[in-house]
Amino acid sequence: MEGDWDTEGARARCAQLAEMLGELWRRGWEPADLHGWASRQRHGLFVAVLDDAMAADLAAHARVTVEERWFDQLAEIGAGVWWDRGTDHLSARARDDPGGWVVVDRTATVLLQLLRLLPALEQIAAPPGEAREQATSASDVDQKLLTKVRLLLAKAESTDFEEEADTFTAAAQKLMARHSIDRAMMDAAERVEERAQGRGGPTATRLGVDRPYDRPKFVLLASIAEANRCRAVWNQGIGRATVVGFPVDLRAVELLYASLLVQATSAMQAEGPRRSAHGGSRTRSFRSSFLTGFAYRVGERLEQAAEEEKGEAAGSLESHVTGTSRDGDTGARPGVALVLARRERKVDAAVTERFPHLGTVRSRATWDGEGYRSGRAAAERAHLGDRGRLA
Repeated sequence: MEGDWDTEGARARCAQLAEMLGELWRRGWEPADLHGWASRQRHGLFVAVLDDAMAADLAAHARVTVEERWFDQLAEIGAGVWWDRGTDHLSARARDDPGGWVVVDRTATVLLQLLRLLPALEQIAAPPGEAREQATSASDVDQKLLTKVRLLLAKAESTDFEEEADTFTAAAQKLMARHSIDRAMMDAAERVEERAQGRGGPTATRLGVDRPYDRPKFVLLASIAEANRCRAVWNQGIGRATVVGFPVDLRAVELLYASLLVQATSAMQAEGPRRSAHGGSRTRSFRSSFLTGFAYRVGERLEQAAEEEKGEAAGSLESHVTGTSRDGDTGARPGVALVLARRERKVDAAVTERFPHLGTVRSRATWDGEGYRSGRAAAERAHLGDRGRLA
């Protein structure tokens, strides 16, 4: 016996959690998905036990057999192996928690019961232990940037102190600027060639759509995805959205969403709190409407930018294939339009295959006209990068 529990019993419970996680990884779940789900179910110890179990499970695999993005997700949610070697995470947690082993064991038992009820998600990546070793790429670097940006935004949104929120948001903005977010992810000729050749097929990624104001945030993500020939599907229960599209377009969506979320959050916080005519707070409805107006206006701007990009793509492809200038023969333009339309149809087909029973969600947010107009005005000032792609 150690403390008030059987050490072997604690290790057996850890093994059950590891086995359950292994099954969930094979059913499409990833660390950020499970953390988002758990945060919506309960808080505190429940989430901590799950995060510890996920950190322990990933640490048990050879590093080269786990995609780096999984470790990035652990860093984003603040999970890691903090307990001493030679002990298990449940025993370590029981020593630290005021409730001791009884409460920790009860929490782990409830967690296991709820995890067994989770449905399968669409498979995004190879489960831990099955990934192939890959060299670090520009995409990996962008992932690390996005992880840091999300952490800063989460801190900005979780604090009740306006000055502290401004500090975190400003840090996120500086980080994006230092990274030179507007740099070309690939030159125009390579981008158009990849689209024209249609290398591979549509794939998917999952992005966080966090509270508060998760509905307007999803509208923003969906608008960005649509403009970049991708489609976004929201799983509100876990605070995540699946974006389906071709790899180069998915990368553009992820970067632009991070950038615009920083800009929207900064502009929203700059507006300060709001009071009703009777003196009550209407800050929450103002901010929700602000983000809604921002999202819809950004969507309109991105639609226009997408149309302009088609013309740019046609000219680039024409020069690449024939060596003529855009002022010359425009015979390549219909071909580009057909290629892009064909890619969109492939994406739509992939969405239908992955999500055969899609539904729609109506917003129940309280409407604030001033907030909506202010959000649209902020969207007019927002920086969309190169043709709304940051590419």
